[in-house]
Amino acid sequence: MKGLGLVFKDRRRRQRGSVLSGLLIIIAFLAIVVGSIMSELTSSFLVSRTLVTRVQREATVTSAIEVGIHQLQSSAAPAVCARDGRGPWFASVNGLQAVVTQSCTQIVPDLSQALATGSFSVDGVHDTTVGRDRYLVGDASGRLYSYAFGQVAPIWSITAGGALTAPPTVVRDSSFADLLVPISQSGGECSGHCVAVFDDRGGAPAFRCNAATPAVVRAQPGAETAAGTGHFPNYGFVADSGGGLSVFNVDEDSHCVLQVVASLDGTPAGQPLVFPGTVTSRQHDIITSDEVFIVVTGTRGTMLEHWRYSEVIATDKNGNSTITLGEVGSLAVAAGPNAVGYAASSNVPSIGARLMLAVASASGGVALATITVGSGPTYSMSPVASAVLPGGIARAPYWCHCPGQDLVGVGSTNGVLYILDTNLGLRWLYDGQANGRPAIVSTPQADANGDWYFGADDGYVYDVEVPAAGQQMFNAARFGPGGAIRSSPIVGGAANGCSAGPCLYFASSGAGSYFVQLGSIRIMDLRACVSAGGGSTACVASPRLWARVEVGSPSIVGGSGVYVQAWSYYTP
Repeated sequence: MKGLGLVFKDRRRRQRGSVLSGLLIIIAFLAIVVGSIMSELTSSFLVSRTLVTRVQREATVTSAIEVGIHQLQSSAAPAVCARDGRGPWFASVNGLQAVVTQSCTQIVPDLSQALATGSFSVDGVHDTTVGRDRYLVGDASGRLYSYAFGQVAPIWSITAGGALTAPPTVVRDSSFADLLVPISQSGGECSGHCVAVFDDRGGAPAFRCNAATPAVVRAQPGAETAAGTGHFPNYGFVADSGGGLSVFNVDEDSHCVLQVVASLDGTPAGQPLVFPGTVTSRQHDIITSDEVFIVVTGTRGTMLEHWRYSEVIATDKNGNSTITLGEVGSLAVAAGPNAVGYAASSNVPSIGARLMLAVASASGGVALATITVGSGPTYSMSPVASAVLPGGIARAPYWCHCPGQDLVGVGSTNGVLYILDTNLGLRWLYDGQANGRPAIVSTPQADANGDWYFGADDGYVYDVEVPAAGQQMFNAARFGPGGAIRSSPIVGGAANGCSAGPCLYFASSGAGSYFVQLGSIRIMDLRACVSAGGGSTACVASPRLWARVEVGSPSIVGGSGVYVQAWSYYTP
């Protein structure tokens, strides 16, 4: 019995131990649960605090973006997108300081409009003779259009009689103007190629006569330009692709009389430059002359040739009246063979002037030559410099009297636009890589702000700007109808009738002619962040905010002058 009692006593002791163990387990479990709850509460508190901080920062940078948009709306956009230096601006919200900066990414045209359908492969011209300011361009069907510069409705359109083969020229007659249009025409008095002459005294030009040429005319006809009174104001000087140089009297009484024709030493590569020569009185006659300069080229090289056109008029019965056209001299131009055209610094032969010509060849060569005008007047030629660009060249360069300096722009078939100084050193370029480097088979042109425009074979005209730093130019805009741009951009400004900024005309080989008016519409990227304050632009916290906005005239941009295209908070 004593042993049994010991057994029962030990069992009760064991039961008390089991209860104690269970209690400890329960307490431990509760401790774990309570710990988890406390950890969750602590985490939730920290997360909530982080969210509050983030919301405060987002509100701050959002307010900064709004400040930036207001500043863009209330200040004038600089003409050059790449040099838009507005900002930075600052805002203080929720006890935080923020900064917002901007960058101009694109110019958007105020107006882009198709004009005429058809195929255009010949350059148009900006005609400012006789007080006019108009754009003339013709298509492959022989239709010639005239637009008051800056306008989209034609003043007139006429049938030239055949497909245009070169840009037209306006010859200022003694009392009015004559319009010379190189065309190809089968049959008739043209024998396949001629220059159609129109009476252009007002309204739609009226056909007068055809001046037949020995071969097709690929160069714009020349006419005398003078600092004062000219000698032969109603004459046309026509160089054809067969190497002929013809002089026609195109006034209303002469009806395209061929005065004389001579053979050049190569194929013409550009418009003849015609300047007044001397007037010499002799005993029985008077000799009046014009000096003609023309770039000619072939497979062996390129020359600048100087010719003299003279008329001897008898003053009495002992005198003889004769007409001559003879070569005076020539200058080798180191551009290489197969020149494609030239750009001139001026075509007004003022006494003491140095007229510079930039001549380009198909192989990429560019050379400078000068024509110096002396008293008398006398004329002399001299070489200046030469360079070779990496790509081929298909069209003439452009001479720009750009802000602060003269520059020469050359478009290449490798898709690169080269901007050269007057020693032919490379100043800037646009490599076209972002656009696939479409070939440039057009002459570039610049506006009064120094922005450059060129047409490419991808159907677009590009607006590229001189950068604030470096050589790579900034692509501010592109626009176009499609089809290779072979009728080069012609650019004007407010003085020419453009409304808000530069405007330009150009045409495509397959999609017609086109007009673009540029103004103040810009695509801007705004970036805002929390800053250290005190005018600092350094970011000290995230998130940051990026927004892309279109800003411009309310009549064009959404009625309010601003449209937010996209936005995003981000952490770099």
